[in-house]
Amino acid sequence: MSGAAAIHTLPAAAGFRPWPVFLSTSALSFPVSFTEATFRIRQNFRYFLPNYVALGFLVLALSLLTRPLSLILFLCIFAAWVYLVFASEDTISVLNYEADQKIVVGFLGVLTLGAVLWTNIWFKLFIAVVIGTAIVIVHGALRAPENDSPYGSLLNASDNPMGDYSDI
Repeated sequence: MSGAAAIHTLPAAAGFRPWPVFLSTSALSFPVSFTEATFRIRQNFRYFLPNYVALGFLVLALSLLTRPLSLILFLCIFAAWVYLVFASEDTISVLNYEADQKIVVGFLGVLTLGAVLWTNIWFKLFIAVVIGTAIVIVHGALRAPENDSPYGSLLNASDNPMGDYSDI
């Protein structure tokens, strides 16, 4: 399988939703209960996971604009993650030794942790994660998924958007 075709068969690449669908304001509405809000967050998190990850990396990159060398370093590490873990189906061979995917992920994790400690950006990373998590929670709670209600067919959505109980 060619490299371009391999990227399209990945679960993350296959699940990447178009940004106009992600940013559609017509799908935004307030949930009627806390239960519905948590249901929406779970559904949207599953559906938009690659979009949320990309948004998280964007928040991290924006937080590193004041430290351009750290930004360049983390862009290189991010490119290594994408190429070695997400876009590569083949095992990696180093000095005639085939490295398992677990070894590659472990090495990249240690490399990322070392870069965070070396560049001393752990606080900026923490703030970026908090901001990214807040964006995910707010978007997930406000965006109504296609299966709008956790109550399924018990609510009749045709009469009242707040929901009346349907006849059984």
